Amino acid sequence: MNTLAINDPKFSITPTGIRFNEELTFEEWDALGQKLAPIGKSIGFIIGDWINYGEGRYGGKYEEALERSGMAYQTLRNYAYVARRVEMSLRKDNLDLHHHLVVAKLKTPDEKQYWLDMAEKHKLGIRRLRKSINFGRLATEKEVQGDPADRGYVTYLALLNRIRRWWARETQKAPVEEWDEERREGLKKDFKLILDIYEAL
Repeated sequence: MNTLAINDPKFSITPTGIRFNEELTFEEWDALGQKLAPIGKSIGFIIGDWINYGEGRYGGKYEEALERSGMAYQTLRNYAYVARRVEMSLRKDNLDLHHHLVVAKLKTPDEKQYWLDMAEKHKLGIRRLRKSINFGRLATEKEVQGDPADRGYVTYLALLNRIRRWWARETQKAPVEEWDEERREGLKKDFKLILDIYEAL
């Protein structure tokens, strides 16, 4: 069933809202909301999939259609990016498009699936999901609300997580055992600074 097809003489859907032509019963009003809410959540994906189809099927010609849509170019590009990076099988219909935008940058479908599942299971807001991905674990409410980084300060956790992500990237390229001795000794020397901090605690 195509949920975009909402026709009723009691109201008219316009580009700027709904005009109610007649009184609606509570049940009719409630049923309309049940149809509108999923459309509101999925419209970014619908437009993104539409753009990606046009780009793949019609090449440069699809840009003319984008211009005729009247929507901001960056908004359309964001929709297309999320739709391209988060395949339909991973999408959660009870999560916002912005949740999917946060996980779109992740490399593998498994990572995206994991964090979308976490967002769904723990009812994560956008900030908490973003922080959790940065931490590599579920961020607490306190960490999200009280993080000085939100006020423009860089915390040691943010720095350590950047190092951890760097380490994961480097060891994925090649295991440590395959690194030459010069590189290993150079890194040991650099990371001794962190060891000094640890031992001072």
